[in-house]
Amino acid sequence: MAEILAKALYNFDADVSAGELNFRAGDVLIIVNQDIGDGWWEARDGSHNTGLIPQAYVQLVDPPEPSFPPPPPPMASAPYKENYPYNGYGYQDSGGGRPGVLQHQQQSAEDWDDDWDDDDDDGSSASTGAGSSGAGSIQQELQGGGNFGLSQPNRDSKASISPPSDVSKYGTVKKSFSRFSTFAKAGGDAFLSGQISGNVPESDQIHILDSVDGPVWKPIDSPYTCTISSPKKESKLKGLKSFIAYQLRPSFTNIQVSRRYKHFDWLLLRLEEKFTCIPIPPLPDKAISGRYEEDFIEHRRKQLQRWMNRMVQHPVISQSDVFVHFLTCTDDKKWKQGKRKAEKDEYLGMKFFLTLNTPPNALSMGEVDGRMETFCKFVKNMDDNVRSLLNVCQDNRKKQQNHFKREYKKFGDGFKSLAATFSLDHSHGSRELTSAIEFTGETYNQIGDMFEKQPVKDLEPMMDELFEYKGVLSAFPEVLKLHEGTIGKAKECQRLQQEGKMAESEVQSQLQRADVVSFGTLAEINHFQKERVREYKAMMQNYLTEQISFYSEVCLCPK
Repeated sequence: MAEILAKALYNFDADVSAGELNFRAGDVLIIVNQDIGDGWWEARDGSHNTGLIPQAYVQLVDPPEPSFPPPPPPMASAPYKENYPYNGYGYQDSGGGRPGVLQHQQQSAEDWDDDWDDDDDDGSSASTGAGSSGAGSIQQELQGGGNFGLSQPNRDSKASISPPSDVSKYGTVKKSFSRFSTFAKAGGDAFLSGQISGNVPESDQIHILDSVDGPVWKPIDSPYTCTISSPKKESKLKGLKSFIAYQLRPSFTNIQVSRRYKHFDWLLLRLEEKFTCIPIPPLPDKAISGRYEEDFIEHRRKQLQRWMNRMVQHPVISQSDVFVHFLTCTDDKKWKQGKRKAEKDEYLGMKFFLTLNTPPNALSMGEVDGRMETFCKFVKNMDDNVRSLLNVCQDNRKKQQNHFKREYKKFGDGFKSLAATFSLDHSHGSRELTSAIEFTGETYNQIGDMFEKQPVKDLEPMMDELFEYKGVLSAFPEVLKLHEGTIGKAKECQRLQQEGKMAESEVQSQLQRADVVSFGTLAEINHFQKERVREYKAMMQNYLTEQISFYSEVCLCPK
């Protein structure tokens, strides 16, 4: 088996006692094990020293392309075990945060043929498991940058990134700086120390402006929309493989393009890799059993439409090259070129912050700390509130469609049975009473049917909104932990300066870079809050309007 080689992008000062391997930028390492997890690999250097290295600090050396395609994998002897986790809202309720983004940045030797036509939509999905997280996931995600099950390295010589206490200022459990943290895996050290640098062309720069609410993304100059319509089953290889294709039509071109679910999956990974300080909500879950049923196809189309609406309304994502390429490319050759360009984007991870053009003024670390502490509490509480309200809505919908309808039907049938008995008396006074009771029974049956049909008008639109925000909130912890690691490192530099161990010029340089991360994070927080106000206002208006209309109709029924 050919050795897997990787070239070091940055210097890495290892803690040998923790099993790490020291290397310098430009060194070529042999990758021994890529299954360590949490952004770490095991590698061997030229002196045959073996240890752990951060995956984000190296780049695999591309293997030579084979002269002929490898043989196809054997057909599975056992049939698919069909498991249809579709719960009416299309998200699998497991796992939060970003699903191992860094692991997808490198491709193995078997991926030499980068054409998506080699597989279908039955394969594993990056968004499966990236859906809305379980009830306690947000709290767990916000609990600091732990060591992910590996032994905690002895770092007596390394200071804590935050003031001595068991709880950090952001409401997360504090631990000493760990190379297994989100900050370290993203290349935070290299960015703050200036090892990551470069002159970004004006066309690639993303502008952040000052506002009364703080930093904000520059608004979109020409807003646009994108509709997803006409999902249909298509096949290839003479019908051996089938998939659902969705038709996308962006308003700025009005040209239709066809995309499969796996294309959305690919786009999601690219966005997660690139936009480090932007929480990318998960896609609706991909099911196998029942995935060609009309109700499921239409419901997933609606969910993809909601996801697309959120993306096109974002002032950064909607203008990015990879997103525009996804919406507009119709030529197969250009599609593959754009696909490879996006996968080799030089501004991924912490390098994304090189593209930010921020206001010239420095941020107050105390004010930033205060805002972040408040927002972390906001995210935690909102996540709890959304889950609780979603459970209430689900319970109420079930009651309306079953219990309420059944009880009103019981009343209606009871009144109608009574009227049937009274109809045996043909006296004038009895006939009027019998007719009135008969009408009352029919009215109660009608109200029962109205309760059954009502949730689709008020509860289900609210549940769609809540479920979407459940996914958005599940993606925020990684963003917040990255910022917390950045601020913690900046505070560490200030402490070293006070102790005379770090030059003032170097400290100021790192503080300026930390400000860039803060500007990007705060701009995204302000965008999130602005969208939340707009969307929840519309959600509540629709719900209350439909409730008023419903009960008005109920009141008119007996008349």
